[in-house]
Amino acid sequence: MFKYDVRDYVKIYDKCFDESFCNNSVQYLNQQTWIKSMMVDYNNNEVPNDNELSVLYNDSSIFTEHITNFIREAVSRYILTDFKEYKWFAGWNNYRLPKYNRYDVNTEMTVHCDHIHGLFDGKNKGIPILSVLGSLNNDYEGGEFIMFNEYDIKLKAGQIMVFPSNFIYPHKVLPVKSGVRYTFVSWVW
Repeated sequence: MFKYDVRDYVKIYDKCFDESFCNNSVQYLNQQTWIKSMMVDYNNNEVPNDNELSVLYNDSSIFTEHITNFIREAVSRYILTDFKEYKWFAGWNNYRLPKYNRYDVNTEMTVHCDHIHGLFDGKNKGIPILSVLGSLNNDYEGGEFIMFNEYDIKLKAGQIMVFPSNFIYPHKVLPVKSGVRYTFVSWVW
């Protein structure tokens, strides 16, 4: 039988990676060069937001290699275990290497959905079907992940969340009040 509550399709997986991995990843990320994120509208126009988070793309570190393994495991569990009754939805083609997000004090992510058109490089193309978000630390205040305007999802360090990448799953991150929030995100197509 099909489930119809959209929250049923938001899955959080515990202890995907341990505290030591999280701490080492954050130390590594602190040493990297970050750029300011820009939101892009449906017509591929950049939409400026002075309070937007910073991002790191195309990292080739050992941490990214391990994180891609965690991403594959979470997506496989999501598709092959949690939703195995949907036999017609039994696979995926590829995924994007993780993008790292850094939220300093007073930074946020504006409300959006992950139906991203211009995300992929020249050889890897697709429109996401699943979003995969992982948390790397807990030592910050604020930065709540809000889905559906009011659903506050408490993602802890070491957890991975998977959810559909379409307009039914709008989400945002509220401003960080203290500390720095580190996450990674990938998209599956």
